[in-house]
Amino acid sequence: MKKAKEFTPDEIIEILKKNFEKQGYEVDVNSDKFQPARVPIYCKKNDDEKIIEFTIDKDITKGKFIPPEQIDGVEIESSPVKFYQYYFPTAKIYFAFPYYVVDNQGFKEFKNTCNRNGIGLLKVNAPYNVEVISESTPLLNLICTELGISDNKKRTKLEFHLRNCLHYFIYYPTPIFKRRSITGKARERMSFILIDKLVELKNIQYKDELIKLSNGYRQESQSDLEIAGRIITELWNKYLGLEYPSIQKRAENILQRDKKYREHFVHQFQVFLIGTYILDSIYNDVAKKFEELHGCKIEDVWLAASTFHDFSYGLQKFDNWLMEFFEEILRIKSRQTKRDLNLLNLDAAMIREALIDQIEKIVNHLDNYTKKKNYENVLLKFFYEKAVRDRNHGVLSAITLLKIFEEAKDNNNKIKETGIIEAATAVACHDEDIWEALSGCQGFLRSHGDLPLNVKECSNKCGRKLWASKRIKIYSEVLLQEDQNPDLKVTCEGWEREIMEKRILSEIKFKENPILFLLTFCDTIQDEGRVSSTDSLIPNDRSCLENINIINNDGNIQIKISLISDEKYVVDKKSEIERLAWMLKDARFSISINQNHGMKMNGGGGL
Repeated sequence: MKKAKEFTPDEIIEILKKNFEKQGYEVDVNSDKFQPARVPIYCKKNDDEKIIEFTIDKDITKGKFIPPEQIDGVEIESSPVKFYQYYFPTAKIYFAFPYYVVDNQGFKEFKNTCNRNGIGLLKVNAPYNVEVISESTPLLNLICTELGISDNKKRTKLEFHLRNCLHYFIYYPTPIFKRRSITGKARERMSFILIDKLVELKNIQYKDELIKLSNGYRQESQSDLEIAGRIITELWNKYLGLEYPSIQKRAENILQRDKKYREHFVHQFQVFLIGTYILDSIYNDVAKKFEELHGCKIEDVWLAASTFHDFSYGLQKFDNWLMEFFEEILRIKSRQTKRDLNLLNLDAAMIREALIDQIEKIVNHLDNYTKKKNYENVLLKFFYEKAVRDRNHGVLSAITLLKIFEEAKDNNNKIKETGIIEAATAVACHDEDIWEALSGCQGFLRSHGDLPLNVKECSNKCGRKLWASKRIKIYSEVLLQEDQNPDLKVTCEGWEREIMEKRILSEIKFKENPILFLLTFCDTIQDEGRVSSTDSLIPNDRSCLENINIINNDGNIQIKISLISDEKYVVDKKSEIERLAWMLKDARFSISINQNHGMKMNGGGGL
């Protein structure tokens, strides 16, 4: 039996728009002129107004789309369509749904509720026509009929009172109009596709908490930052026995001063959710073996690694921000004065605070994992330089994670040290700059993707180009020779060349290292809802999640991730995934972009 084609949001909007335009209506999509609410589809023809809310979901129930809620002891039916009835008391309000909706008892209850409240129903069919299942009755007409009011003056007074009631909805402590079900894609938003997938969780021990998130997310008025912070804190306390530091969440507003900075805290949470869904779907294939090896549950290690992997990103940007702060406060202009500002001395901190001891734990774990013994000194030197000189956020985050565990040892933490070290190792290695170096010299610097191809090629067999002193952008038409510009050296520093010669981590396989594999994989595909600056009205998404499709038939697993990328980013996103494919090896994982650029991981090649 052929599977019904499911609509995308853009497709169902376009079908509804064309349908009403053919009927002579002026159609406005996601209009901003009805602030503070966003109206999905607004249709107007003379005095005839229609508001259409829609879904592409195939599972529609009253509890999901018109949930009951207690406000000051009064139970109301809370939903966008009910809100629009009060916002537009003379307009006809419709709810549009796709033809492939499952016609079960839950859907019947939903239809009965809509009919009782005068909400019309539209069925969007293939091939792309709209069928009126039931007509809408404006709220004003419903009330006037119920009260037996026919006088036009009384109708006008009643309409005034209905509109005046909106202050209750707008200024209530958790105003309904701010809910995602009404605001839609606001300035920041987690993926609805991802959030809806969470109701399918069956195995992960914190499934109940995430299913609750899924069911209630559209009714939330809190920001994604607050939601992610609340749930991460709860999960860390309950399942790790650790306190999650609040500083990263609080630092986001500061970091947003840099217009090139992309949000990292909610990003971490979405990385966690994607990996959790994947792990839950293949749980029986990986959980038992992992727990036998590490003495703790795989989902607990994943929770620690994924929600903390970018924790120290602010520290990587610390000097830039603080320099800007000094310039503005003290009006410093002199370059020499700026150079004299010694903002952060990590060399001293590493020794005084015994942070180097934490690096040694990662080094020992990685050395044992790779089965290439006696590389401890080389690895230690490499990670030390990456922390102190480059301030790599992955390495610094891993150190902090180990310190948090160490400080909480007397508080009966629920995750074992072996699990935390496994998580910290994944965090330390997830950044491309780290796993690229550990994999060995490939003849060019893959992570510096902004450099043109003809200057990436390395003249040394064992080295790669590090454009020292300054990150100068070199254009393809200008090839600078070493003797022409002493700032640029076609070489590596000794500590980095030494690590690349060893090829300690030549590839990452899911079966051997699931946490590092999954963290690197999910970190790459997660872009949606990442605010790029405080001036942005909507997220500057490089890609959005279109679907996660996991097939698990008797151990024959296929994990298919499809992304929709903005046209201006599709080439960059494809390049990023190609670099990932070079390192990650597992035939079960695949990513497609815009359904035109598909890549697959396999045993010998890449994604």
